[in-house]
Amino acid sequence: MNEKVRKFLHRFFGLLTIVLILVLAWQWIQSQPATSKVKQTTNKVLTQKQGKYSKKERQELKAAVAKQDQQGLNLSKQGYVAIPKLSILLPIYDNAYSKVALDKGANTVQKDGPVPVMGQGNYTLAAHNWDNGYTGFSALQQKLKQNEPYEDSNGKLGTSDWLNGTKIYLANQNGIYTYKVTGQTTVDQNDGSVLNPEDRIDGKAKLTIVTCLFPDTTKRIITNAKYSDFVSWDKAKSDELGYFDLQKQKTNVLP
Repeated sequence: MNEKVRKFLHRFFGLLTIVLILVLAWQWIQSQPATSKVKQTTNKVLTQKQGKYSKKERQELKAAVAKQDQQGLNLSKQGYVAIPKLSILLPIYDNAYSKVALDKGANTVQKDGPVPVMGQGNYTLAAHNWDNGYTGFSALQQKLKQNEPYEDSNGKLGTSDWLNGTKIYLANQNGIYTYKVTGQTTVDQNDGSVLNPEDRIDGKAKLTIVTCLFPDTTKRIITNAKYSDFVSWDKAKSDELGYFDLQKQKTNVLP
């Protein structure tokens, strides 16, 4: 092997090694939802039970979902919200205007009116965006630490369709309610119009999820979803039941 060929191969393999290191480093960074600046989805997914749930197991799931677990804090629990694609599983309480309640999970948002009812009207929820892509409703923001596409550099508010079609499940003592995301919008923190209990999507009941935008915390990301189905605990499919199997699933209230 002559000297020119040797030097060429040395440089080639040296460059190839650097490229491989950079690629592996980038992949590792993207696998860390708390540090990745460009997030598509979290890597953790809700696990599924292998096999079917017995009648007894279904009743146990129902009881666990409906259990009042924060009575000492004077919080009433409605049930749970699950967004499997984003590994979101949070209990739902009835006081979004209480710091104590928001530290415990998601909360219904209506303040001066009847408490929202799953599967009816405009069911409104709020939870923290902890700016880490995982905790609370953080995963609903398309890109970490970037206002866009919800707000551009000139302050113009925008929308996002990155979650369109994503299923959101609500569960209470009656059963499991399914909604499908129709889009995300952005509003100012003081804009309460999205909480209108009379709002619908195509004449159907809707779900409205409110969470902060980061880094501009004066704005709110609004995730809209249309009601599509309800199933009782004794009729639900195993995968739907599995999302609320609290013996196997881990809530994302905290990391």
